[in-house]
Amino acid sequence: MNKHHLTFPTIVKQGQIIPTDDQFNETYKFLNDAFDQCKGGWALESGVSTSELDGGAELFDNPLFDWLSFPLLDSVRDYWNNDVKYRKDFHLYIESMWANRHHSGDTTGLHAHIGGARSHSHLSCVYYFQKELGGGEIQFENPLQQIHRMCPLHSAYDDWARTDGDTSELHDFYTIDTKSFDYIIFPSWYRHRTRPAISDRIAISVNISGFPLDPTQGDFDE
Repeated sequence: MNKHHLTFPTIVKQGQIIPTDDQFNETYKFLNDAFDQCKGGWALESGVSTSELDGGAELFDNPLFDWLSFPLLDSVRDYWNNDVKYRKDFHLYIESMWANRHHSGDTTGLHAHIGGARSHSHLSCVYYFQKELGGGEIQFENPLQQIHRMCPLHSAYDDWARTDGDTSELHDFYTIDTKSFDYIIFPSWYRHRTRPAISDRIAISVNISGFPLDPTQGDFDE
């Protein structure tokens, strides 16, 4: 009997954090007031990002976001310890936290949250504060894609001009369906992008870093 094995998968954790009505309304007003000050053109965003503003990448400093950052950090610790199995003697902290707003048709280009001197985060999160299913989905790039390109591929798969509708996309990208109040956690090196939004979409992104509590010691059991 023939068998196929999926080897060395990368785990992405998905969950939900649901704000109260007051938390949602206060956060929504704060973010839209911030977005109204943005001009656009930030990094690979076709929409607007609070990162354009002073302090816009440090939303975690604002107690308004405690309803999100505290439970999200708890989930990150579980992912760190039990899914990716990183060192247990590391202290985790939020390095940066910002929000993006997309209107219909807006996208985020392919990128990662760690690269050279620009960031030293270990894990990243995206929280979908406002989002409909079926639009603006996040897509993760196959880390082996460049290696596959070195293989003798047939012409249909090897066409650099293939579109999102091509079935070969299944080999290059993995799409995760999300909706309002969902979050995902993934390694910061994992390159990703978004499909075009179909309606207003607000995503809050978070980078998590860690450092050893005592660099002279090894992992702790607990």
